Amino acid sequence: MTNRLGFYQPGESMEELLCQAGNVGIYEGDLKQTQFEQGTVSMTLHRIIWADSSNADCRLTLHHSLVKHVEKHHKNLFSRGGKIIVTLEPPPPSLMGPVTASIHNHVRFVFKGGGEDEFYKRYEEALKRKIWQRNSSGSSSSGSRASHATHPQRSVGIAGIERKLAENHIRTHESISQAFEDMSRLMESAREMVTLSKAIAEKLRARQGEITQDETVSFKSYLLSLGVSDPVTKSAYGGGSLYYEKLAEELSNVLKPALKECGGVMTLPEAFCRINRARGMELLSPEDVLNACSALQKTGGNVEMARFPSGVIVVQLREASIGASIGDTVASVAGSGSMTAAQLGAAKGITVVLAKERLLAAETDGKLCRDDSLEGLAFYPNKFMPPST
Repeated sequence: MTNRLGFYQPGESMEELLCQAGNVGIYEGDLKQTQFEQGTVSMTLHRIIWADSSNADCRLTLHHSLVKHVEKHHKNLFSRGGKIIVTLEPPPPSLMGPVTASIHNHVRFVFKGGGEDEFYKRYEEALKRKIWQRNSSGSSSSGSRASHATHPQRSVGIAGIERKLAENHIRTHESISQAFEDMSRLMESAREMVTLSKAIAEKLRARQGEITQDETVSFKSYLLSLGVSDPVTKSAYGGGSLYYEKLAEELSNVLKPALKECGGVMTLPEAFCRINRARGMELLSPEDVLNACSALQKTGGNVEMARFPSGVIVVQLREASIGASIGDTVASVAGSGSMTAAQLGAAKGITVVLAKERLLAAETDGKLCRDDSLEGLAFYPNKFMPPST
């Protein structure tokens, strides 16, 4: 690695962080390999600071006083990413870095995750400002400035506090960038798992005659235990009615166990959250979920969509519809003497919204009457209505 790069030394008066990018490698000259493959690069008014993503103790710096000029190259088919090429001045004799001598007079910062445009803009601005010259105590040689950057004087008082805060600020940004790099790698792994699950599902369908039913069920249960499924997608079924019918079948299979656990009814937003949680990376839009719920009646299954007079849309089991639950609702109110929506919801394990809809349906049917007072809305058995003959 070029001998213009030095080892990181904390603080250089008060350094202001201008820009930062993750997944950046440093390459010497035109070489294609480097030991500094991936890290987080930060820019201050005085220097570039590169921190290795896999080794927190490995940090390199490149002082702005050693830069002749910079140029930007965009990513193409033959490069790993966009890059910034930095042409350098001769090295100062006192600079301590990874190597002591080099034949190359430039380095390349390769931005594998993007961000080179903003970094290049900030880099040019920092070089034009030449703020390091104001802190060099009148020294005009690049060697003196580099020596000052490599061996800073110890500051005390307010200056020391400010320098410490600046160092903590840079370390915090580096930690955040590394965390986002880890998240990106996790997302890539998740995509690979989904692709693998689709391939295995296709093989299962193609080899149905060679694999027993028990083996198929067992294998799919292993996939589900890993949180992997074979979701319906527009790429496989298009964007028409067939897609929504297949999506309705998937939605019915996913929601049926959850509906049995929550009283047979759930609101559309809750159904939207549950189906997307089950699908993993293949998320659905609210419009797709609504259209799929509208197509539930075509599947002939036990799950259907209903819209209450108040405008609330729910997904429900047929036997748990509002009409079928009026008798149970009236019995619950009669057993307690009176009930609010919150009390019925707690007793039946359903949301307050659904409990209120059940009470209103029973009221519309003439089985309950209401008492709307300062204490809230409560429902009582309708003793004014004569018993049915």
